[in-house]
Amino acid sequence: MVGGFGIALSGMQAAGRMLGASAHNIANAHTEGFKRLRSIPEELGSGGVRVTLEQDTTSGPSFFIEDEDGLSLREVPNVDLAEEITSTLQASHLFQANAAGLRTQNKVLGSLLDILE
Repeated sequence: MVGGFGIALSGMQAAGRMLGASAHNIANAHTEGFKRLRSIPEELGSGGVRVTLEQDTTSGPSFFIEDEDGLSLREVPNVDLAEEITSTLQASHLFQANAAGLRTQNKVLGSLLDILE
């Protein structure tokens, strides 16, 4: 029974890390030289999940920009806002699903304790 709580909580923590990474990427989508964070979910042997974050070093698109020194080639961040919005929605659904699992575990445990009284 306790394992179910741990699994649901690890899923909620993973969703929070995914949401934080997406928020960080969206907030820095126009910061010159920024490289996005990528969330990598990993199954744990105990039945839970964890998310590690790593920097995506792929190049973003490059454009010629005219400034006081003439034309220069500038790379923009490698953040795809459509992908980040999708990732945000996935994290939100993951959080909601694990919260539902946590509520169910709580009800089951409450019913079990009622039976034992």
